[in-house]
Amino acid sequence: RLPEVAHAVPAEIPYFEKLAVHQEEKRKIAEAACALIEPDDTIFLGPGSTCAAIARALPAMRLRVVTNSIIALNMLQIHPGMEVCCLGGQYRRRSGSFVGPVAEDSLAPLGIDKCFVGTNGVVSGAISCSNLEEGRIQALACDRAASRFLVCDSSKLEQLDFYNFYSLDRIDAVITDAGVTDDQRRPIEECTSLIIAR
Repeated sequence: RLPEVAHAVPAEIPYFEKLAVHQEEKRKIAEAACALIEPDDTIFLGPGSTCAAIARALPAMRLRVVTNSIIALNMLQIHPGMEVCCLGGQYRRRSGSFVGPVAEDSLAPLGIDKCFVGTNGVVSGAISCSNLEEGRIQALACDRAASRFLVCDSSKLEQLDFYNFYSLDRIDAVITDAGVTDDQRRPIEECTSLIIAR
């Protein structure tokens, strides 16, 4: 049974609108995420505006970046020394990402050091998004990774969306902004670590 504080996420906002929302919070979250990345890491960046902020903030170091996000791909072009592996598949315009069996088959054999995925909602230990196929590829990326990080601004906490794609207790840490309340912190810290980006 979901707690009464859970709120259903409204209809999904297109990615180009999400890019303009909570920009400062996402910038700080991206910086905190980048501080966890080391030279020669293979990282996965999922779809969504917070992962796009990580792509923008990545320092110039030797990295391999795997992504299904066309937004992240465009931002990574400024780093000529970075090896970028873009997963193909069915293009989902609403999130600017590639999903479906082709993308999943491309990801399945890859080894990933650190995985960064976003969400539309986190409640009752479940991480959710609005689209089943998008959730499937993020779950697969998490399963393939040695370390898994959920990146989301605090407005996503205690929110519920359509498809629960991963369990919070299987994530190494949640990275969120300083707007997180004590009531939002408690259920997260019961499941995993919390990193507050300041």
